[in-house]
Amino acid sequence: WMFDNDWAYAPRIHHHYAFQALGAGVTFAIVFRTQLAWNRYWEAVTQLHFMYSKFADAFSQFQAFSEVTRKNVQEKDPLKADRIRLKQWRLKINFALLSTVAADRLNTGDNQRMENVKSKGVRTRNTMRINKEAQTSGLPKMRLRSEVDRQDSKSNVYAVFELPSAEQMQLMIASNDMVSTVMYWIIWDLADCMKDIDIAPPIQSRMYQELSNGMLGFNNCLKIADVPFPLPFAQLLALLLVAFSCFIPVYVINFTGSPIAGPILCFFLFESLWCLNEVAKELENPFGQDINDIHLPDFHMRFVDCVQDVSVDDQAEMLKNPFLGINPGLQDPAQHGIEVLPDAEVDGMKI
Repeated sequence: WMFDNDWAYAPRIHHHYAFQALGAGVTFAIVFRTQLAWNRYWEAVTQLHFMYSKFADAFSQFQAFSEVTRKNVQEKDPLKADRIRLKQWRLKINFALLSTVAADRLNTGDNQRMENVKSKGVRTRNTMRINKEAQTSGLPKMRLRSEVDRQDSKSNVYAVFELPSAEQMQLMIASNDMVSTVMYWIIWDLADCMKDIDIAPPIQSRMYQELSNGMLGFNNCLKIADVPFPLPFAQLLALLLVAFSCFIPVYVINFTGSPIAGPILCFFLFESLWCLNEVAKELENPFGQDINDIHLPDFHMRFVDCVQDVSVDDQAEMLKNPFLGINPGLQDPAQHGIEVLPDAEVDGMKI
């Protein structure tokens, strides 16, 4: 209509170099941001798997060392066997508690706190930080493993083997870093029972190494949870995207001159860049309670299940059998490639 009526203010673009240059710059910046966001998301998933694998390795090693020692001293020194059994139960509880506080710390990182406060209209970074004292309790929501509803995928309740005692809760609330506090309890128990475990100290040191590696993975995840995407880059990109969106209709109407193809092309140009930018914003903060965030209670539940599987009594009973679960009275070990030597006799006694 503007061109047909020879309107004086009708936009006439003799060359579209300027628009192409602006479009190329905005597109490159959005794709670059999306790539950085994907790297943050994938790094978070990688380090999360690394953290839980190392925690599981540390507990599995301690459980194996303890069960072998208990098997050897069960009759000779029952008090020593009871001390080891008590440490096994304490460490089982504390490993589940360690996973709980670690997952909750990542879920409530500084980035997630900023999102929550920003929605209330607060803009400065200093006021975006929420003090721990302002929270209701400072502790994650915990429930016994047997009472957790596994079908509820939206639940943020963490399964534990035993709820923390009053003394533990008091120490965790007063602590500035609950993850380090619970980690200290685990290391203290490992050091306390070190003299009772009949495994060479250099071999036992692997447990501490795996715990250290697990904490390294946790801190790498914490780096992503607490350090946001650079705000100046995000603000500049938002301004460029708004400016580019304002020029899209002007350019399209000159390029197509069609009342049908113009709006369609304008819509897809705008939506493609805007949606790609929104995807990048979702991937930049992989931890939290949003629908697209990594569901940390699921990682925690799988770790707790792993701890339970390793520590069940059936595991120890099966491994104490020299035939690794094959009952010589009911099955022929030779079918499994095991050669059973005949009993030797010395002075009429079988050995």
